[in-house]
Amino acid sequence: MCNGSILALSRSGLSILLSIWTMDRARIAISSLLGFEPKSYTRFSLTRRTDGDGSRVEMKLAENENDEEMGDAMADGMETQIEKPHNNHKPFCCLMTAVLLVLIGFLVGYLAFRGQTPGKSVSLPDQPTEASYTDDDDSDEFVATNEEKMSLTFSDLKKMLTDNLDSSQFLHDINKVSDTSNHETGSVGELTVTQYIRQEFLKNLDKHSVWTDTHYVTLQFNGASPNRVWIVGGGNSEEMKLGQQNSKVFCPYSATGNFTGKLVYANYGTEDDFKLLNSKNVPVNGSVVVVRAGKINFAEKVTNAENMKAGGVLIYPDPEDYNLDPDVAMFGHVHMGLGDPRSPGFPSFNHTQFPPTKSSGLPGILVHSISANAVTSLLRKLGGEAAPSSWKSKATKVGPGFANNDEQVMMEVNNVEEVRAMHNVFAVVKGFEEPDHYVVIGAQRDAFGPGAAESGVGTALLLELFRIFTRMVEDGFRPRRSIIFASWSGGSFGAVGATEWLEGYMSVLHLKVCTYFSLDRAVLGGTNFEIFGSSMLHNLIRETISMVKSPLSPDKSIYEMAEAGAGDWLKAVLRPIPMDTSVYAFLAIGGIPAMGLSFTKDENYPYNTKEDTVNTLSRFTNGNLETVTRAMAEVVGIAVIKLIHHHQLPLDYQKYASDLSGYIIDIQSYASELQERGLTMRWLFSARGDFYRAANTLRYQIESSDMSNVLLCRTYNNRIMRVEYNFLSPYVSINNCPYRHLLYGKGNHTLAGIVEQLKLLRMNPELVDFNMTRNDLAYATWTVQGAANALGGEAWTSSNNF
Repeated sequence: MCNGSILALSRSGLSILLSIWTMDRARIAISSLLGFEPKSYTRFSLTRRTDGDGSRVEMKLAENENDEEMGDAMADGMETQIEKPHNNHKPFCCLMTAVLLVLIGFLVGYLAFRGQTPGKSVSLPDQPTEASYTDDDDSDEFVATNEEKMSLTFSDLKKMLTDNLDSSQFLHDINKVSDTSNHETGSVGELTVTQYIRQEFLKNLDKHSVWTDTHYVTLQFNGASPNRVWIVGGGNSEEMKLGQQNSKVFCPYSATGNFTGKLVYANYGTEDDFKLLNSKNVPVNGSVVVVRAGKINFAEKVTNAENMKAGGVLIYPDPEDYNLDPDVAMFGHVHMGLGDPRSPGFPSFNHTQFPPTKSSGLPGILVHSISANAVTSLLRKLGGEAAPSSWKSKATKVGPGFANNDEQVMMEVNNVEEVRAMHNVFAVVKGFEEPDHYVVIGAQRDAFGPGAAESGVGTALLLELFRIFTRMVEDGFRPRRSIIFASWSGGSFGAVGATEWLEGYMSVLHLKVCTYFSLDRAVLGGTNFEIFGSSMLHNLIRETISMVKSPLSPDKSIYEMAEAGAGDWLKAVLRPIPMDTSVYAFLAIGGIPAMGLSFTKDENYPYNTKEDTVNTLSRFTNGNLETVTRAMAEVVGIAVIKLIHHHQLPLDYQKYASDLSGYIIDIQSYASELQERGLTMRWLFSARGDFYRAANTLRYQIESSDMSNVLLCRTYNNRIMRVEYNFLSPYVSINNCPYRHLLYGKGNHTLAGIVEQLKLLRMNPELVDFNMTRNDLAYATWTVQGAANALGGEAWTSSNNF
């Protein structure tokens, strides 16, 4: 009798669940009858405080699911506080409810335990937030639910990441990319790599989560006739032997044609190098300048030479800088900008029918790349002033011209422009709570030459991180936010793919993308760790590298190695942001927090040459290429987990307050020049102070709030995400000045640009249009004030009563 009752009870689980549902509906009906609402769903109503602190939101209770619409409307920018609901139910109502529930419970018990005949078991559909059970002969086994999977801790997720990395093999994909012959932008080889990446994405995701973005961009390539360099004059005309292996080496976006002039040596071609030549009265005007690779990119060298009125530039790798075959020349574009130079500020879609235009960053002078051996015969003939000993190069003289005759150098550049289709490939692992907020991880796949470091490592990291995160989701991880994996094309021509994507979706990406990580050139060695990017990510990187062992010194973390080297980890690892990278595009054009990371060695890596091979990369990592690449994957993976898992985005919005202070101190040093012209620093000080106070207020609000509340958390995160974008100056034209970021951009509108104008004002006031400087200072002030107002939250929380 007892055993039969137990068996009946075990088989009545479904009936109990259905009965409980019936009880719940009865309770709702009773509650309606007695005049109060059941506690089912939360909604928020806006009330006005009388103490001047603005609005508040009280949490009330309602049963309509439509109330979620009001929550969505509030999620973007509304200041909220959560308060407990007041219990106004009358004791009589509670007593009646209790009596009725007892009666219903008696009926349910009778139905559940009365005699039953065995029947078929019923499978309930899986629910995303409820527990499910299995009916076994021996015991009732509890099955883990999706809600519990979302409760995985950060430590759990970090262990899942590292366990997956233990079985990763990066060399396969590095070889796969670097062994593909000729995978320059738009080539057949690059299309082969593109298809491979897309197929790898589709192995783990459905076709709706993998897509491509096609642009039609103007690129420059070798023409039918090779580029040449001649020594002419004095009745002689001798063509220099540039080497057959360098016949395909060129500098994209050079001007074309011929130019002849005296030779001048300008070291690395930096502004300081040209200033030093000017101080020695070495004329650069109308000359052919020869500079060595390194320090700054090719485009910056050419811009500096053109600003000095040079007519041509030759670039070579000096043996003091690169351990290269002396007959090898380097590839490098010379567009002082990003993206397609024939569609500046707008995307190169095939349906975009703008009138013909061009970027202001295209050079108007000829540029070509030659080898160290080729330049030796030129430098040996140079006359003029002695080269500074600090330059430490093969040149003993700087020119102008040769020592014993009137011979000059003639350049001939025959590059041609072509419009080619370029494809970016994407995959998304969607978030479960804020799927419309995402972290983007990107890597270029094109390269000049084998490109083991240029594109192979980045692509291998991208694919392996994609595989790991999709496996983690299969194993129970429910990321709060989404991850987009992006394979860019056109990286060798100036982050063309990344920039065109940003320009195509400029109006929305800063509202969606939390952070961007670049995997380009992520491994160039193994000894040093370097970063470049937004200040908002410095603290996140510090926390991350504290958890990752140094690949070549596993007894210490990466952070400990950096701290030991310089005493200040940030000074040890932080580098200026290279202009020709996707990091700079996301940060200075898109207003999105971005970061590039790299393991390096105290030796310049020969990327953009035919020697960028897996063997070279293995030598630079002391035979530990797999280990170093795995360490980089762990750094990026942990940082991404923090960004997609935690309630609050780990972006340090307070850091810009101290960054602003540094620039303001520099500007303050020119206070006398400003006062003489009727200007004061008061307003810029006030704007910076407002930003500081807004950041501190937001920090206090977050610390005193329940960040597990989805709507409240989203409100705060929206404000944090847009800090970077709010530092893009709204007062300059995106066509004429695409790098609008006040701290990281390029131009007179930036804080660094204002400091340079004031410096020139002190030295040579006749060279400065002070009305323009005055405008720039006013625009910068209001850009900072606008960032402070936006961080403050609502219009009624901002004050401009200076």
